[in-house]
Amino acid sequence: MTLDDLIVPTAVATPGMSVEALFRACAATNMPGLPFRDASGRIIGKASIRHVLKMTCIPDYMVKHAALFGDNVASLNIPIEKARKVLGLTVDQFVLSDMAVVHPHASVTKALAVMEQHDTTYLFVIDGDDYKGCISIMGIAGCLVHQAGGEGADD
Repeated sequence: MTLDDLIVPTAVATPGMSVEALFRACAATNMPGLPFRDASGRIIGKASIRHVLKMTCIPDYMVKHAALFGDNVASLNIPIEKARKVLGLTVDQFVLSDMAVVHPHASVTKALAVMEQHDTTYLFVIDGDDYKGCISIMGIAGCLVHQAGGEGADD
C-alpha cells in the first residue's frame, strides 16, 4: 500500500469561503477538514469542521462538564437560527496553522506517525505548494482490510 492508494482529492478552503461551503465540501469527500490556501496561493493551515463547531457551538463549560449533562436535555440542542448563523460565517476566522502534512513519497507508516504526532485522524499530502489530497485513518483501515482480503473486501 502506498499513499497514492489512499489519497482522496478534496477542495481547498480559501479566504471568504463560507462555513457552509466547507461543511459541504468535507461531507462530499468524508474528510473532516480542508487545507486553507491564502490569497497568495500558499497553503498556510487547515479549516476543520471540529474546530468550527468547537468555537461556535460548544461552550467551554460544557466540554469541562460534559459527563454531568443528561442525554435528553433538549434545551442543549443547536437551534436552527444558530445553525444558519454559523453556516453563514467565513472560514477565515477558524483557520488553524497546525496541520499534519506529508510528502507524496512518504510511507504509510510515516503518515500514521505524523497523524499521531498531531493528534488527528487525517492529513494532507503536499509537495511544495502542490496539494495532492487528503488521507484519513479510515481510508488506511479500509485499504488494509481490502489488501488483506478481509471480510467485505472486494476482489
